[in-house]
Amino acid sequence: MTTEVQIPSWNMKSDYVETCNCDYGCPCNFNGFPTYGFCRALVLYHIREGHYGDVRLDNIDVIYAASWPKAIHEGNGTMQLFITKNTTPEQRNAVVTVFSGKAKGEGAFAIFATTLKYILEPQFVDITARIDGKKSSFSIPGILDVGLESFRSPVTGEEQETKIQLPKGFAWKVADAAKTSVMRILTPNLSFDDSGKNAFVSLVEYKGP
Repeated sequence: MTTEVQIPSWNMKSDYVETCNCDYGCPCNFNGFPTYGFCRALVLYHIREGHYGDVRLDNIDVIYAASWPKAIHEGNGTMQLFITKNTTPEQRNAVVTVFSGKAKGEGAFAIFATTLKYILEPQFVDITARIDGKKSSFSIPGILDVGLESFRSPVTGEEQETKIQLPKGFAWKVADAAKTSVMRILTPNLSFDDSGKNAFVSLVEYKGP
């Protein structure tokens, strides 16, 4: 007889910066298939406040780096987490458990976990994150760089306000649409440069089951 592992209660409220290789707006949100037939993404979660059981998760940065050879739902993906270096063992365990989908609950984590073939060892690193709406950026020295910028009118140069609303979205429900000025990663297992493509910025809140 097996004993079911009890998942602690958890929740987190995070600034969310999503970048991917799709054209602006990301057609995956509409028909499930990426612009170029494959998906590559770098997503920052700056956890404003949160907990996993008794473990506080406030002010932790997590970067979810992933690549799929086809559409996400077609599987065979590769994922790696980059987590704030200045974290305790308990915080690290909590973050990895949630972001790998093992803690179930809301967000894309448990859903995406079913599409992954390779889950690489998490890296605990120095993350520089700047949360400033459609001017947000995040980086890890020698590993990855991401910077966002707004859309501007080609006639007047005026900054455009563009939002996408997905009432049943599992990653976010309302997001500001932007584009990347830079979006690249260089590691032995994940290496791509998809600068000048799609980006979203949102404020998300997830909780456990």
